[in-house]
Amino acid sequence: MECYACSNEATRQCRRCARVYCEVHGGDLCAECLSPASALPSFNLYRGSLLALLVGTAVALWLLVRPPGSGESGGTQIGIINITPTTIVTQEDVSTPTRERLTTRTPSAEETRTPRATATSAATPEPRTYVVQEGDTLVAIAEQFAPPGVGPLDYAEQIAAASGLSSIDEPITTGQTLVLP
Repeated sequence: MECYACSNEATRQCRRCARVYCEVHGGDLCAECLSPASALPSFNLYRGSLLALLVGTAVALWLLVRPPGSGESGGTQIGIINITPTTIVTQEDVSTPTRERLTTRTPSAEETRTPRATATSAATPEPRTYVVQEGDTLVAIAEQFAPPGVGPLDYAEQIAAASGLSSIDEPITTGQTLVLP
């Protein structure tokens, strides 16, 4: 067999394009595959990329002009209103006086539209209490009731201090009342 570029005997075959070539016209690949021009994508790839870009731009413009869900029902335009949901958290006692649960409710329109000045009471809020159940540990109670941003061990130390315990290692008994700061 002859080299594709000259009349010398071919000693190798290109792994990329399968051309046969001699030692002069290539190393691991033939000289054609090693040329910088062969590294460029084909014209068809450019044309296809341009077509995809134009179609994507047209779809994006259509979505900007006419967003999804704005059908032709009655010919009226519906404005978009940005409403931020607000949740009010309250505490309610469950049938067992030792456990508390948090419930949420959505405020009424008047509560969210008109801010009202509220008087702040100078009295300190009543501290929460917890009656120890069988199998409870101080750290487990702290994990359950720890406020956001406070670690369970730190909160367990606060509970121990508020409840008159010497440390978090002091044993607690079933029925014992703990103060939750």
